[in-house]
Amino acid sequence: MLNKRGKSVGKKVINQHYVPQMYLSRFCSDGKHFDVWNIRNDAVIPHQQVRNFAAKRYFYDADNTVLKSALSEMEVYYGTSFSPFLEENDQFVEKGLSRAEADIANTLKQIDKDHNRLYEDDVRIKLIIFLHDLAFRTEAYRNQIDNISNQLRSHLLRLGIDSAQAKELHTGQETQLYQLLGISPLLKTAEKLETRYLWYFGTVGGTQKLIISDNPAQGIWLGFNDICFPISGEQAIIFRVKNQNAPIISSDMPVQNEITLSDRSVLKYNIIQSSYANRFIFGDKESLQCCRWLWKFHEVTSSKRNLSL
Repeated sequence: MLNKRGKSVGKKVINQHYVPQMYLSRFCSDGKHFDVWNIRNDAVIPHQQVRNFAAKRYFYDADNTVLKSALSEMEVYYGTSFSPFLEENDQFVEKGLSRAEADIANTLKQIDKDHNRLYEDDVRIKLIIFLHDLAFRTEAYRNQIDNISNQLRSHLLRLGIDSAQAKELHTGQETQLYQLLGISPLLKTAEKLETRYLWYFGTVGGTQKLIISDNPAQGIWLGFNDICFPISGEQAIIFRVKNQNAPIISSDMPVQNEITLSDRSVLKYNIIQSSYANRFIFGDKESLQCCRWLWKFHEVTSSKRNLSL
C-alpha cells in the first residue's frame, strides 16, 4: 500500500481496540479467553476471545484537519509541524497507541514481580500516561461527549441560535482526539494523580476476583475519592485522596503501601466498575455472576422502595 507521496505504509488496522488487548488479556486464565457479561441483554457468556471485544472498525481514524487541530498544542510546544507525520501515517493515533501499549505491558509485568516498582518515578510517569489515555480513549467517553453536544445543539436550535457559531462545541471524536494528543489534558491528569492521591498496591485477599468493564478508567477522569484500577483479577492500583476525612469505598487500610482487599471491598469496587460499563463487563465467571446478582437485588429493592413512597 502506498501513501500520497508514493511511499510504502503498513497494513491498515481495521479492528481498533479502545481497551487494549494486552490489558484485557490480564483478566484471562489462559491469556486469550475470559467470561463476559453483556449488560444490554443481561447474559454472562463464558470463554470468549479477547480480540472480539472493546473494539470498533477504524475507531481512531480521522481526517487530517481534525488531527491537526488536536495536535496544535504539541506543534506549539515542539515548534514543529506534524503534517509530514500525518501524511506518512494515515493511522497516526492507532499506531501511536499500539506503541505505548507495548511499553506499558512490560511495565505492568515489572510491577507484577516487584510491587515497589509502583513508586519509581519512571514507572509512575508511564502509568499516568496509560491511565489518562485509557480514561479518554473508549467508545463510552466519545458517546458521552456526543450526547452532551447533541443536547446543546438542540437547546441552541430551540433558542433560534445557529450551533455553528458555538466554536467550543465539538464532536465526541474531536474532543477525544484532543484528550489523547493534547498536552494540557495529560498534565491535568498527572497533576491530579500526583498531588491529590496516595497510591497503593492492592491484592485480593478473599475468593472474589476483580472485574473490569469496556470503560475501565472512568474513575480517573471523574476524580472519585477512592479509585480501584484493576491490573488483573487479583491485583490493583488503589488511589485514595489525601484528605483523611473524605469518605472512601473500602474500609481496608494499607500496611506499608499495600492493601489486602477483602471480599466486601472487591464486591464494592466491582459494583463501581460495573457502573462504568457501556456494553460489556469482563473477568471471572463467578465474580461476574455475583456482581450481576447484586445489581438485580439492588434493582428489585429500589423498585419496592419507589412503590412504597
